[in-house]
Amino acid sequence: MPDALRLMVPMSALRLMVEPHLGGTYAQLLRLARAAEDAGWDALFRSDHLFHPAQPTPPALEAWTTLAGLARDTARIRLGTLVTPMTFRHPSVLAREVATVDEMSGGRVELGVGTGWFEVEHSTLGIPFPSMRERTDRLHEAVEVITRLWTGQPVSYQGTHYRLDGAVARPRPVQDPLPLIVGGHGGRRSTQLAARHATEYNTTSTDPAGAAQTFAAVRAACEAEGRDPATLRTTWMGTVLTGRDEAALRRRLDRYAEWTGGPDGAGDLRSRIEPTNVVGVYEEAAEKLRAYLDAGAQRVYARIWDLDDLDQISEISEELLPRAIR
Repeated sequence: MPDALRLMVPMSALRLMVEPHLGGTYAQLLRLARAAEDAGWDALFRSDHLFHPAQPTPPALEAWTTLAGLARDTARIRLGTLVTPMTFRHPSVLAREVATVDEMSGGRVELGVGTGWFEVEHSTLGIPFPSMRERTDRLHEAVEVITRLWTGQPVSYQGTHYRLDGAVARPRPVQDPLPLIVGGHGGRRSTQLAARHATEYNTTSTDPAGAAQTFAAVRAACEAEGRDPATLRTTWMGTVLTGRDEAALRRRLDRYAEWTGGPDGAGDLRSRIEPTNVVGVYEEAAEKLRAYLDAGAQRVYARIWDLDDLDQISEISEELLPRAIR
């Protein structure tokens, strides 16, 4: 991203991402959402998972029910999923759920969609988990069904996996169009789907160079579909762990290790996650965040793990973002 453009990156480019399927209560999520809202964050997004194979199994609040509650208990912050697997719900049901939460929030909802990837989650809960090819086919059909249902007009659709006969889904979403996010890693079919239907393409689990390659593939897909690439936002999501000094950073790494670090502890964990995430004291972390902006990320979803550490909300927005865009 050119320096002149980076200087224009606003606070609205910063969004919060949480993984409450790893544990968390609604009260914790609400406190976090209100803290982010008060600090000027643009949005709170959450994962859409139903299960995590931890021992003991932590509570995992269902995504769209949670967002419905937050829709009523917040005033400004936008809400959404990264991402909702199309394996969990029939697209006709999902279209109605999202439109309902959009009305409840006064038009603050966004839908991120993906194929689904966590096979153990599906097998444990008895949810079918087809091949990757079939899941991708289903996702393409589902997005077609959802976006057509959101028009409020009768929809008849004959696909391989979904069939509708004069279906009508009302009320329509408050937003027109309701923002649709496609998640992926730059593959042909995900970028094609985004170029045809999405307002945003989000990638994760990649370093800045990989993000730049993904965003180039998105632009190429738009051009192949006859769409102006500037009309499809490119974004990155990853863990953000920072602190004013090494001691503060280590405390957050230790907490993160409780979820994902295992017995190797925070030291080895840091070396493993640094290449594809934003980790470091303020100046270090800001430099890494800047690298994703330079790679073409027009918006960053900062994933945090400790739902009770509200100080990190202000630190990321007040310490990291200004350093990254100056």
